[in-house]
Order: sequence, then C-alpha cells, then structure tokens
Amino acid sequence: MSKALLYHGSMTVCGGILGFSGLASVISGEVSLAPVLLSIGGTGMVFGAVYEAVLSSNPSDSIPDDRIVWSTVVLALIAVIAGIWSVAA
Repeated sequence: MSKALLYHGSMTVCGGILGFSGLASVISGEVSLAPVLLSIGGTGMVFGAVYEAVLSSNPSDSIPDDRIVWSTVVLALIAVIAGIWSVAA
C-alpha cells in the first residue's frame, strides 16, 4: 500500500473526526469558540488531505518521514476506536 495513500487517508479520518465532533456541538446549540474552531480545523484538514492526494501532481512529495506516517496511521486508528467506544458506551 502506498505511504502517500496511508498518510493522506489517516489525515482525512482525523480531520473528519474533529470536524464532525465540532459540527455536532455547534448543531446541538453549544456555540462557543472550541467547537467552532474544531469544525473549521477538521474541515480544513479534510480538504487539505484530499487536495494533496487527488489534485497534486505527485502526492508522495508531501509526505513526511516514515515514523510520522505510521504514527499518524496508528493515531487515526485509535481515534476511530475511541469514537466507536464512546458511542457504544
């Protein structure tokens, strides 16, 4: 599997989780600085990762060192597991 696809995919997952949690708080009526910034930052992460993966001429130019790629993938998996755990509990 391509390291660029892993990196940009995990950044999209992390941004989606941040954006979704921020937008859920804003939609529920809790409009404060933290949820608004979470939704803006998460949406920006998703758009940035998709832009780099799809529209960039060579997406592998923008990926960092292997250790950062794998730590991003592991942290995205942890975020997904934590999200599922919080919904199930």
